[in-house]
Amino acid sequence: MVIDERIALKIRLEQLESAEIRILKEFREERENIFKRLRELDEKQLDLTNNSISTSQQKEYISFNPLSSSSAVNDLDQFLQKDKKMRRSRPSRRSKSSKMREAAIHILQDKHEPIRGSELQRLIEKETGFKIANMTSFMKTVEKADSRIKKPERGLYFFQPIDL
Repeated sequence: MVIDERIALKIRLEQLESAEIRILKEFREERENIFKRLRELDEKQLDLTNNSISTSQQKEYISFNPLSSSSAVNDLDQFLQKDKKMRRSRPSRRSKSSKMREAAIHILQDKHEPIRGSELQRLIEKETGFKIANMTSFMKTVEKADSRIKKPERGLYFFQPIDL
């Protein structure tokens, strides 16, 4: 009786292992298709914006590494670890945000008086072609990037040159 139950449990474990591997493979294939489609959409968007921006800049992608096939437990652990890493395997938006930060700093350097956040947002979006979703959060990153950017009052920003 105990031996039959052991055999049944071993068979069920093997069934679960093969099902896990099959499901993980399906998830991996779907994820690859999603990444492929996202890359295509990003390339279309970059093509549209590259008409106004220099075309010498290279696109950077992080490749997707498929899961290795070993035991189901190891596969699941590897999948969970790689899943966390793969969330970052989209094309980097860093170049977009850095262009926007540089534009903000450049605009503020040219102005010799405080500028309203809404006006600054309009100028940045006009110069870069990218939309700013949250101006306050964006400007906090700009302030961190350059300590000479100051916010004297609510909604006002200015560039404070370094006094020697």
